[in-house]
Amino acid sequence: MRNLLSNDVMPRALLWVSIDCERDKGPRWRVRRPASFEGVREGVAARLHPLFARYGVKPTYLLSPEVIRDEASADRFARLPGSFELGTHLHAEYVDPDADDDAESSTFQAALPPHIERAKLVNLTELFASRYGTRPRSFRAGRFGIGAASLGILADLGYRVDSSVTPLLDWRRAGAGAPSFADAPLGAYHPDPVRPWRPGASPLWEIPVTIRPGFWRRLPGVGRLLGRRLPVRWLRPTWGSARRLVELAADVLREARPGAPPVALNVMLHNVEVTPGMSPYARRPGDADAIVRRLAALLAFARDAGVASIGLGDAPEHLS
Repeated sequence: MRNLLSNDVMPRALLWVSIDCERDKGPRWRVRRPASFEGVREGVAARLHPLFARYGVKPTYLLSPEVIRDEASADRFARLPGSFELGTHLHAEYVDPDADDDAESSTFQAALPPHIERAKLVNLTELFASRYGTRPRSFRAGRFGIGAASLGILADLGYRVDSSVTPLLDWRRAGAGAPSFADAPLGAYHPDPVRPWRPGASPLWEIPVTIRPGFWRRLPGVGRLLGRRLPVRWLRPTWGSARRLVELAADVLREARPGAPPVALNVMLHNVEVTPGMSPYARRPGDADAIVRRLAALLAFARDAGVASIGLGDAPEHLS
């Protein structure tokens, strides 16, 4: 990725590639028992990380607690070559208090009592720090499930960036505590400390997953009639085609304005989505290969467009 960060002129766009790293799942998105971590060994070390090195991308791997506790997985992340960032990713079932390694990862952390949410985030952060000798700077909630207490806790623990917001999407039917980000900003912003979907005065930066309306929302009458029920476009290589990913990235780049902060391209995926048989999206090796090819096409486009690639935790220096 062409490095524009040393230039005197602020880059017009920044690229983040943020990967939620979890235990292996299966075709119905249910966890494998006993726990296994092929999504780390094959998904990250063999497939994703070499791809990022090829395109000069600095990825951010957001580690769920069960990944950090697994000796082989934690060591594999510590030994990755080149430039990358490690952050945290809370699936509340897998960290104390009341950890349950046999549970499905279905809880929205916003549904937890604030003192329990704090205790789990403290334990996750300390687990990371004891394993890697440094404190994490970036975070994403499992199932994007941040709530009113989350940002204040993260700020107290020294985090600098959250990336849990999915603009235009309302998750409230998905379970207790599930948030709505239907009216959230599309680009990077300082969120309100208790309403993460609104701009405010939190010291953290929010780097939302890159999502834009579908083309049909622009049609006269259709967008007004159907509104939020229409599908949106994610910068997520698991879905769609390479052409559509590149079209979305190009649309976002066209939003850049002289003198304005750089626009954000935040690509999101899970490590298990590029590992055959470990998610609903890659049941066979060919499915996983297709996702990797789509991601490669997007990274090639960003490289050729001169977009600067940084880690999530690097955002404050380049957005302020």
